[in-house]
Amino acid sequence: MKKSISIIVLVIIAGYFFIQSSPRDQAGLKSGSIYTAGVKKVIDEKCYTCHSATGKSRFARNALIWDSLPGLPKGKLVATLDDIIKVVEKNKMPPAGVIKENPKMRLLPSEKQILRSWAESRADSLLK
Repeated sequence: MKKSISIIVLVIIAGYFFIQSSPRDQAGLKSGSIYTAGVKKVIDEKCYTCHSATGKSRFARNALIWDSLPGLPKGKLVATLDDIIKVVEKNKMPPAGVIKENPKMRLLPSEKQILRSWAESRADSLLK
């Protein structure tokens, strides 16, 4: 009887950790993170290929890894969000070479607005 209860408890605990894990969606960013659905969609489609732990460019990985943002200390996160706002406003991402190779990677004005609004709102909420 004790062994059966122990097995049931272990199964319940394993199920809990399985449910709590944050699997990657098809395109990239972990589910259930600090990103809204709209922001996640833009990042997954336009940014994640380079700015992830397995990104194509070492420079891009060194500059920003989207999955690392939720774990950053408050001050570092606010600074990173400010950097994201500046990069979006100055049209620095994606770089011209990436857009030349793959024009669909260009951020649309609506996508820039989504990223900028999210970063501003998130930074403001952290500073309160």
